[in-house]
Amino acid sequence: MLSDGYLDALTAQVAERAEVLRDAIARHAYSVWVVEQGGRVVAWASFGLSRDKGTAADSGELRAINLLPEVWAQGLGRRLWETVRDQLQAAGFNTVTVWVIPGNARAVGFYEAVGFVEEPDTATTVIDRGEPLPLVRYRIAL
Repeated sequence: MLSDGYLDALTAQVAERAEVLRDAIARHAYSVWVVEQGGRVVAWASFGLSRDKGTAADSGELRAINLLPEVWAQGLGRRLWETVRDQLQAAGFNTVTVWVIPGNARAVGFYEAVGFVEEPDTATTVIDRGEPLPLVRYRIAL
């Protein structure tokens, strides 16, 4: 799904990505929730106003939700999503989108299980870290 080079670049840029998140949180550009176990972050999600051009002001975006493999299938992802969903509803959003790599069966299955539906004709490819990244948009009404 993702090349070794792409994954290596992600690993190499952890400090840079953490700084981007800190800056975005400080500017209130978007929100981040984390799940800790034993003082260690095992899951996190970022979300806020949709970045997509032409979307309504009441459309939010789940930018990322990530869990360490060791905590998969324990309900943490669903509980984290429910917390994010509640925050988005409280902020006045009526719909939420998320961009997903189509070949990521685990992610697609998760989003569909919590109610997201793939939007037709949204498939696109972006260049990220010098590599093509295929994406498709999913949406859920709140």
